[in-house]
Amino acid sequence: MAILVKDNFLPQTEFDNLQKIILSDDFPWFYQDLITDDDDPKRYYYLTHGVYKEPGMASNFFYLFENFLKLIKSNSIIRIKANLYPSSKIKRRHRFHQDFLFKHKACILYINDNNGETCFKQKNGTIKKVLPKPNRVVFFNGHEPHCSSTCTNSKRRVNVNFNYI
Repeated sequence: MAILVKDNFLPQTEFDNLQKIILSDDFPWFYQDLITDDDDPKRYYYLTHGVYKEPGMASNFFYLFENFLKLIKSNSIIRIKANLYPSSKIKRRHRFHQDFLFKHKACILYINDNNGETCFKQKNGTIKKVLPKPNRVVFFNGHEPHCSSTCTNSKRRVNVNFNYI
């Protein structure tokens, strides 16, 4: 699967509702000491909200993504996780990682506009960058190396990561 970017993926009213809920002051976020397994916990952290983790729902907010899952034609969900990266004074790229070591599909739904790109390591050694844009989705192989980064032009970088078959 090549890296594929689709803008305006969800119907606008559906995305507006999802964005309003996820960016609200009432949406529950949970502190994570590491972004990737080998990050320095003294310097880097982020917040997550687990929506689904095999074998089942992990959040009452799962309903927000039911239509999204139909649109991506998921046969089986592995994980759905919302991510919030606080802004930083200097943009920092996190370490490259694989979501899971086995073959599977992945996509990221961007919730807000910011300059914290997602980077993908290509087989030829180059790096492809995708910038967040509300209602943009990037499809990729979740077992291929990729990484996130902080943003400098917004208070937070928010996205939802989907791993599925």
